[in-house]
Amino acid sequence: MDAAFTLAWQHAAGQVFPEDLPMAAAELLAAGDDSPALCDLAGRSRGEPTGELEELFREAMAELGVPVPEEALAGRCLLRHLAAGVAEGRLAPKEAAGTAWHGMDEFATEVERRFARAAKRLCCADCLVVVEDGDPEAFRAWEQEVSAAADAVAVATDDPRGWTRRR
Repeated sequence: MDAAFTLAWQHAAGQVFPEDLPMAAAELLAAGDDSPALCDLAGRSRGEPTGELEELFREAMAELGVPVPEEALAGRCLLRHLAAGVAEGRLAPKEAAGTAWHGMDEFATEVERRFARAAKRLCCADCLVVVEDGDPEAFRAWEQEVSAAADAVAVATDDPRGWTRRR
């Protein structure tokens, strides 16, 4: 997967904050991406005005030929990322549920929607703790439901994160 596009959707999904963009730009430079705005952004500090950082980020993505997705596509990318993490064992269902939010599946495919709904079925982190502590069997059943839904997402072929630049 393209690192610059990953940064673009993560930022659009609220997973990378504006103040973190200079370090993310430096990591892209270290990985081999290069553009004038990316160099400028990498040289900025976390304390810069967020509007300037945002503007440089968008300019850098444009120079690199990387689309910055709208919120709906970014939400789908995040759902896919969370599902992959659960399916691959890098994320526990509880961690995925803590990152997902209600309504993020509005523009999702049916398989992504099933994963999102399973992950958020227990409402919030507090509800997860109550069920985990009070009814471990129900919690394990929920984890299995989320894992099965994540596995279904992992094999679906319409992954929006698969975008790559043509070089």
